[in-house]
Amino acid sequence: MRRVRWLAVPVVVAALAATITACGSDNSGGGKAGAVPATQDLAGKKGGTLKVVASSDVDYIDPGEAYYQFSYMVSYATQRPLYSWAPDDTAKPTPDFAASDAKIAADGKTVTITTRPGVKFSPPVNRAATSKDVKYAIERGFKSSVANGYAGAYFSDVVGAKAFQDGKAGQITGIQTPNDTTIVFKLTKGTAGALVGALSLPLSAPVPQEYAAKYDAQSPSTYGTHQVATGPYQVKADASGTLTGYSPGKSIQLVRNPNWNGPSTGDYRKAYLDVVNIDEGNNDATVASRQILDGQTQVSGDFSPPPPILKTLVQGGKKSQLALSPSGGSRYVSMNTTIKPFNNVNVRRAVFAVFDRTAMRLTRGGAVIGPIASHFIPPGIPGYEQAGGDGSPGFDFAKNPSGDLALAQSYMKKAGYPSGKYSGPPLLTVGTTGGNAQKAAEVAQAQLQKLGFNLSLRLVQQDTMYTKFCNVPKAAVVICTNVGWLKDFNDGQTILDPTFNGRNIVPENNSNWPQLNDPAVNAAIGKAELVTDPGQRASAWAAIDRQITSLAPAVPWVFDDTPNIRSANVKGVVNKFNANWDLSFTSLK
Repeated sequence: MRRVRWLAVPVVVAALAATITACGSDNSGGGKAGAVPATQDLAGKKGGTLKVVASSDVDYIDPGEAYYQFSYMVSYATQRPLYSWAPDDTAKPTPDFAASDAKIAADGKTVTITTRPGVKFSPPVNRAATSKDVKYAIERGFKSSVANGYAGAYFSDVVGAKAFQDGKAGQITGIQTPNDTTIVFKLTKGTAGALVGALSLPLSAPVPQEYAAKYDAQSPSTYGTHQVATGPYQVKADASGTLTGYSPGKSIQLVRNPNWNGPSTGDYRKAYLDVVNIDEGNNDATVASRQILDGQTQVSGDFSPPPPILKTLVQGGKKSQLALSPSGGSRYVSMNTTIKPFNNVNVRRAVFAVFDRTAMRLTRGGAVIGPIASHFIPPGIPGYEQAGGDGSPGFDFAKNPSGDLALAQSYMKKAGYPSGKYSGPPLLTVGTTGGNAQKAAEVAQAQLQKLGFNLSLRLVQQDTMYTKFCNVPKAAVVICTNVGWLKDFNDGQTILDPTFNGRNIVPENNSNWPQLNDPAVNAAIGKAELVTDPGQRASAWAAIDRQITSLAPAVPWVFDDTPNIRSANVKGVVNKFNANWDLSFTSLK
């Protein structure tokens, strides 16, 4: 699932910023067994090595490219963006490399931020980071060699961004650094709120140009495998900066950053652990779950325990080893709107109508993992209730969570299929191999087969599904069965803009998986970006949610909680923003 962030007020940002039924149906997770409490105990014991058990790799090791929930687990332990999310932050991020809240001009076109002096880069750079390093970090996100997945969504209104991206300027002129501790953003329109929200993402973590430029000159950039850190941990590296602690698809080793001086530079992270070993390639979720639950000093990374184990945890004596955290997102099956037959809205509505979303949710554990989705803005995000809440947003094809074959066939007939079934060639479909995700892919395939669709289903590792297939338009994938989206910050824009706005379709690291490019949707998004009143903003994004749902570019099937598990001797702390274990606060007992 891809990640994870609102609402600004003028002058100072206030935060744009049935297998198991006995657990209740509280959408926030607060009434469920294993739910993360509102306030966690953040005290811990120093020292030790923790093993993170993962099935796949990060999408990108480079924090400027990372856009995947599991990747953020690493990025927020190793980097200090301008703002970031302390474990219990849910609405407003905490100043990190920034010294205080951003100051936003009344017209929403200027943002001024003061940064902290003395925050040092890890070896071999070894100097203090400055505001100029943040400017370079954001600029590199627009380079084709980096191709950050959200830079266009949140930073394209910065003066000079397009000229820089098109190679017509050597810098983004609207990012100004009058001194080493001040950075100013000048915007072409009043979208400062969204920009400030996005400054809590890894792209705003400082990057030293004099060190990184030679790696960014390569295509793709190799800075990720030579990166330096500003956070308490770094990926283990040799004296030249080349990562020795990263073996793609196999392992990541985090060690202490010798230059981290957090307590004296306002870093809220505790960094109890000495070493974090991330062991990847654990494709059998049952084996991996038991290894963690029955073992020592281990936590889950990017996978969920299979439903039978989840049920045992919730109903048995090990429920304290489970932490359920609302993800702030949804899972869905996307349909490529540029490829026949899914360029026809009635075909897409037919697929939505036929889908048994209850069966899809069962692949992850049933009701305990969250409510069935019928639209896209999730619980906890302004606009959720206005868009339909737990119910249908008012479309017949979204009403029945168990699917309605007769209704689906009626839509197929409207699309020009007299039999009510598809009669064309096989369709390239990509999903995730192993565990719950593979089961979801197989259930999705069965739903489409009800309407005669013949799928050429290719199952790959989750990171490969994104980076090689679903995120790459030229791969011409017709259906992606296992995609999902989490908030970037606490606003409806972060759910709908990167994922359904036609202007955000990019050649690589693309998150608009259906490649929806509807002029009316694009125009509505452009207007909603400028709304600053919280209530009006929530209503605007709710209306866009309904507008997108009516076009059925994807079938949303669950607003899920993320189930995290740990060994009994681990004191786990969940980062509620990322819905995963927080490596900077988790410790050994």
